Amino acid sequence: MRVVRNVGTIKTHQRVSRLLLVAGLLCLFGSIVMTLYPQLLIGAYIVLIAGFLSFNAGMQSWAKWNHRPRPDELLDSTLRRLNDRYTLIHYPNISGRFPPEHILVWPGGLLVITTRELAGRIQVNGKRWRRLDNLLLRIFTFGGPPLGNPTVECLGQQEALKSFLEQQDLPGADTIEGLIVFVNDRVELQVIQSELTVVTRKELPDAVRALGNERRLHAKEIEEIVTALSQGEAVEGPIALPTRIAEEKKARTA
Repeated sequence: MRVVRNVGTIKTHQRVSRLLLVAGLLCLFGSIVMTLYPQLLIGAYIVLIAGFLSFNAGMQSWAKWNHRPRPDELLDSTLRRLNDRYTLIHYPNISGRFPPEHILVWPGGLLVITTRELAGRIQVNGKRWRRLDNLLLRIFTFGGPPLGNPTVECLGQQEALKSFLEQQDLPGADTIEGLIVFVNDRVELQVIQSELTVVTRKELPDAVRALGNERRLHAKEIEEIVTALSQGEAVEGPIALPTRIAEEKKARTA
């Protein structure tokens, strides 16, 4: 499998997470100092709320962008057995409310992969998502990765990708599919009903193979799409990842 990674986007988010954490801490400590002055009491509460929100957002961003392995690295490790007909693109420069973060391009079309890093028990019924963990556990993991609504996000990412392809006059807009994957191995999924495929990381390779082998894009069209999605100042790839089988053979002969 080939991989394209927008390192610039990753570093930007890492810097933002650090700034949010610092700003949050400064606001929290500042609010404590302000409470010493009665005339600043109302302002102290405002600064306290702002600091709490900033610190929480920074913790969530830190968990996603600074914790290793990141979601993109976990996807690489999970799908690396795929051959070079598959190209996995991480964090392409696509604007929109829900910019796609991971796109798999292969002769069968394009797959938008929406990731979540949560552990614990998760339930989906249609477009409704719930965490089934007890309240105490949720409080302790409040600053961790959020659940949000992966279905709405994945559908929005597909629309953003479709608009991008149409604006660039590129093929593949009618081949886009979506998939939601929970990359934390400690997650327990309860899928009652979902219009999108929802899997754990271990189930992801089988879900990709289940997409079928029907050829809807030719090699030239794939390269045009990959090239367009690989634009940016600090983009690495396409880089061919060695499969585990190749690595094992190399290790045995070393």
